Amino acid sequence: MKTKTISTALTLLLITVNSMFAQAQKPLTEADKASLEGIIVEKYYTYNAKDALDTAGGAIPAGSITYRIYVDLKPNYTLQAVYGVIDHPMFIKTSTTFYNNTKYGQATGDYIESKKIAGSTAAFDSWITAGACSTTQNGVMLADDKDGSMLNIPSMAKADGMVAGKIKPVTFFGIMPNTVFNTATSSSFATDNGSWAVFGGVKGATDDNKILIAQITTDGKLSFELNLQIGTPTGGNVNYVARNPQSQTEQILFKDLIYESPNNNNNQPKN
Repeated sequence: MKTKTISTALTLLLITVNSMFAQAQKPLTEADKASLEGIIVEKYYTYNAKDALDTAGGAIPAGSITYRIYVDLKPNYTLQAVYGVIDHPMFIKTSTTFYNNTKYGQATGDYIESKKIAGSTAAFDSWITAGACSTTQNGVMLADDKDGSMLNIPSMAKADGMVAGKIKPVTFFGIMPNTVFNTATSSSFATDNGSWAVFGGVKGATDDNKILIAQITTDGKLSFELNLQIGTPTGGNVNYVARNPQSQTEQILFKDLIYESPNNNNNQPKN
């Protein structure tokens, strides 16, 4: 996993401390305040022993589900950052562990090499992203994937949720995703002073503007709490938070930024 660092210029974009919420910007329009249409959690893959995947880098535990998390925006709006700050912490957790392929997996989707994951458990590695699911492809929901599959996995022969396109690299500040998404024992990715982002923002790979932000595989109970910075068509930004919106900075509460899945296989949470 290559080390990625944030430039000084990018720190002006990211929200990493509470004081940055107060920076002046253009007043939000009603359209801006409704720019986030939803958070979509897709069951991308369910463990299937008949797929007989190459397990180099680690086998997927029986009963695992691979989830993909999408931010659904109105047209012409962009995802700028997913963040956590003191008053608005961010986390992605599981009651067991994340599945991380230690040979071909990566901490961010834009570093995944698609040729190395075909037919492999590495196709279901856990990572964060801002649109990309490989070095050359962006993520789309399986129902929206019309160009077939290159994964060489029997149960995913018709669609792989990957479409060719321009990749914008993920940049992060105040977080170290490789310490979570590059090990075999991690169960929580959290911050109250960090972000992952794309400089200039990113749109979805299809016209409905759904942007992939994470792929998580686990045999346990998945939960998350997220906060988003969205770019507007006029150059401003909107902040959507999971809890405790601050009216003086025009934060918008969006309850679907909090998610909890049913337990898989009746696994119990860790103490």
